[in-house]
Amino acid sequence: MFTLFKKELDYYLNNAVGYIVVILFAVFVNFLYVKDIFLNGSVSMKSFFGIIPWLFLIFIPAITMRAFSEEKRLNTIEVLLTLPVSEAQIVIAKFFTYIVLVILALLLTFALPASFYYLAHIYLPEVLVGYAGAVLMGASFIAISMYFSTLTKNQIVSFLSSLLGLVVLFGISSDLLSSLLPKLIQDMLVYFSPIYHFQNFAKGIVDLRSVYYFVSIAVLFLFLTVVNLEKRD
Repeated sequence: MFTLFKKELDYYLNNAVGYIVVILFAVFVNFLYVKDIFLNGSVSMKSFFGIIPWLFLIFIPAITMRAFSEEKRLNTIEVLLTLPVSEAQIVIAKFFTYIVLVILALLLTFALPASFYYLAHIYLPEVLVGYAGAVLMGASFIAISMYFSTLTKNQIVSFLSSLLGLVVLFGISSDLLSSLLPKLIQDMLVYFSPIYHFQNFAKGIVDLRSVYYFVSIAVLFLFLTVVNLEKRD
């Protein structure tokens, strides 16, 4: 499994596209955050972490769209499934490859908050909790996007279906939907929104319910991904 993980990671680390996507994510996060500082005239990590989920909406489907769709298109999926590893190990190896890419992208954004730690006396533990929450949220988005990648041979279709799936999750807590539903249903649906759960981390609060939410989403969709691969046996 480690060999497969290393092979997948090497593909991105030795590929200009991988670097471009990761760097673009960091550039957009920093640019939008600096813009927000100038517009509001104050430094707030809440606005910084408020940007990340929306960029994840594009970034994560973009890096995961080839996970299995490209293997299918090139007919290498059959070779992959004949390796002396289980479908679950293949999925986990790819999953952790994308986790590493997300962490690298987030690390590239850390310089700005770190500088404000000295300039604006930002409470560093809160920042670290926010980053931990971003990794957890990223993990759940990765699992969802990997699942959609098993459904098609086309990377663009994989990207768009993953994007649509994440948009639906985001839309659960939208004001428009809330205005159309009874309050009881609103309260139930909001719990399934990643934005709702990430807000706790953005405030520096470790809520075990939110940890459980992101981990559960990741485990569920990784399981569904494995099931889809096993259907090919």
